[in-house]
Formats: sequence, structure tokens, C-alpha cells
Amino acid sequence: MSDHLEQPYPLAKKFYFRLFPALLFFFVLTIALVGFVIEKSSEKIYLERATKITENIASDISLQWPLIWQQILKGQSISKADLAKLSKAFSKEQAEYKLIGLKVYALSKKILYSHKIQEIGKLENNQALRAVTEQGTPSIVNQQEKDGSKVLELYIPYYQQGKLAAVFELYESIHGEYSFMLKGLFFPIILSLLGTLGVLTLLFFPIVRSAQREIEKRTSVIISMRRRLEKLVSRRAVSAMQENQPSQGRNEMEIDITVFYSDIRGFTAFSENQSPERVFRTLNNIIDIQVEEIESEGGDIDKFVGDAVFAYFEGENRWERATRAAVSIQKKLSHSEHTLTVGIGLYSGPAVAGLLGSGDRMDFTIIGDTVNVAARLCSNASGGEIIADKKTIGLAKANDFNDDKTIFVKGRQAEIAISKWQVND
Repeated sequence: MSDHLEQPYPLAKKFYFRLFPALLFFFVLTIALVGFVIEKSSEKIYLERATKITENIASDISLQWPLIWQQILKGQSISKADLAKLSKAFSKEQAEYKLIGLKVYALSKKILYSHKIQEIGKLENNQALRAVTEQGTPSIVNQQEKDGSKVLELYIPYYQQGKLAAVFELYESIHGEYSFMLKGLFFPIILSLLGTLGVLTLLFFPIVRSAQREIEKRTSVIISMRRRLEKLVSRRAVSAMQENQPSQGRNEMEIDITVFYSDIRGFTAFSENQSPERVFRTLNNIIDIQVEEIESEGGDIDKFVGDAVFAYFEGENRWERATRAAVSIQKKLSHSEHTLTVGIGLYSGPAVAGLLGSGDRMDFTIIGDTVNVAARLCSNASGGEIIADKKTIGLAKANDFNDDKTIFVKGRQAEIAISKWQVND
């Protein structure tokens, strides 16, 4: 089984490092979009207000000093006395609407009136003013004055009889009503979004932690069950069930292996004269020795058949590993407390591995002539002896095997060239 499948699904990690940052980014993006929309909406509202102020100022001036006002709009020169009257009237309007400053421009961009008297008659040619005189639409500019203070310059078109007649420039503090309007709209929405994020965090974090604990608990149970299952069936069987669903077919495959087959000699007679508990304990001890050596050499236990062990070796140097495991088993058993001995057969060749059975009952096994011959060689081996075909011994370079001969085995017509190894040699 792949290592990553042994690990619990990292739900919490994915939530903390993927989903939550994505959620946070979404909220930041939402706040930015909300801020942009609020700013544009507030700007529109504020320009509409400034347009209304402009109309009121122009109306008041035209009612109070109609002739002077018309002269100003036509770009005609006025006397100092009239300029003083006009300045006083504009100052009153400026104070009433809490403006920092006030200017009036002709369409030629000439300053017709300014709260700074020395600027009257000069030409102004900034981008915002050009946009208003050319397009007739109001605009807002954030401007930093020479003294470092920041003001809002509102350029407002003034229409007379449906035609653009002049441009008013209203100066307001950046901390005035416009700023108050932005804060009044922005902060409640931001606080609401942050509150929502906080609620979601408090809601999801405990759920994710609880789910992660449950995932880890169930994964641990599954891994434990899989490891117990591997003690009952071969690793290849577990892999086959992991990679292939029974509904997908048996998916058998041909493999090249060295088969290990062993059988305890005299076990039937031993069982007849011993208690079932001692028989079972002795069988387990002998099988444990065999399994330890087989697995240490990379072999896989296919199954136990009574007192027989059926295992196989795949891959590189399988002949050498199988032979080495068989010799180690015989040596360990000869030095153990057990009086029972084991005969072992080794044979190399092709076999078919796959799921065998139908319906709800299937078993993974390895079948073929190679398996049958290994079992027959085991039957011919005496206690403490290993019988292997010459091909396996030659590829394993096992020089301590001798007594080369050819024998017939049950079920095969042709003789098999073999070599033997005896623990007492």
C-alpha cells in the first residue's frame, strides 16, 4: 500500500492552509470591492450635493447682484466697488456652506472670481478643469496644498438656460462631510463582513478539528485492520484487493517466481499423541521460524495449508534469496528444541496470480505448474532436506547443494534435474 494511503486525509491542514486563506482572500477582495463601490457611490452623491450648492450660490448671487453677476459671466470688467460687493456676497455663501475656498471660471478657463483676490483674471489649465469645460461633467480631485493640508476640489459645471455658462470650484476639507459619509457607509459594512468571518471561523474551526480527529481515528482502525489482514493473507493479495475491485474482474497476471514449499515431517503422528494445545503451539513455533526467514529475504507468504507453508519470491535475485531462506530455516530448526523436522521444495518458473472464486467469496492465490512441482519436490524431501531444481540452484550460485540427479514427480512425464541440501551434511 502506498505510504500516502497510510496517512489520514489532512482535512484540517487543507482547511487551515488552503480553504481558510482562500476564504480570507475572498473577504479582503469583497472589502476592497465594497470600498470601491462605496467610494464611487459617495462621490456621486457628494457631487450631486455640490451641484445643488453651486446652483444655490449662483441663485443667491444673481438675486442679490444680478447685473454684476451677468457682467462676470460675460467676462466683462467690473469696478473695485462691485468686486467688493461680489466678494462679500461670495464670502457669505462660502461661510454658510462651510467651504474653505470658492472660485468661478469662464469657459475660457479664466478665473472670474476667487477667494484669493490676486488670482482673479488669471488662466487655469489643469486636467480636471479641462474635463468639466469640455465634457460638462463634475469631478472631485484630492489636492495637497502648499502648507501640507489636504483638500477636496470639486469642479462643478454651472448651466444657465440649458447652456454651460461657467465652472465653480468648491474647496472643502478632506475631513469634512465627504469623509464622514465614506466612514459612515464603509465601517458598518466592514464590521459586518469581519463579524461574519469571525462567526464562520468560530463555527468551522471546531467542526474541522472534530472531523480531523474522527478521520484519524477511522484511518487508524482501517490501517490496523489492514495489518491484521496481511497476517491472514499475502501482501500481494492485499495489494490486489486495493488496486482492483472485484466488480472490475479478476485481473489475473503471469509472474516469474521461485516457489518455496515446506511440510513438517511426522506431524500427523505427533498430533496423535499430544494435546491439541501443544500441537497448536508447536506448529506455530515452527511456522514462526519459517515466516521470519522468508520475510527477511523479501518473500511473501501465500498461505498455510495445515502444517505446510506455501511462499514465493519475486524480482531480482529471487533464486538466491529463496535458497538462502530455505537453508537458514533448516539450520535454525536443527538447533531448536523441536524434534520435528521440515522438508522443503524450491522450484522456479512462471505462474498465474489473481483472484479465484465467484460471487461473494473470492481468494487470491498463485497457481500453475511451478507451484505443483515445488509441492512435489517438497514431498520427495526428507526431514531437514531441501530439494531444488538445477536451474534455481545454478542461478542462486548455491555451491553447497549436491547429489545432483534427475527424478520423476507425480503429474509430470519429463524428468526434473535436481540438487539437494541436507542439514546434517
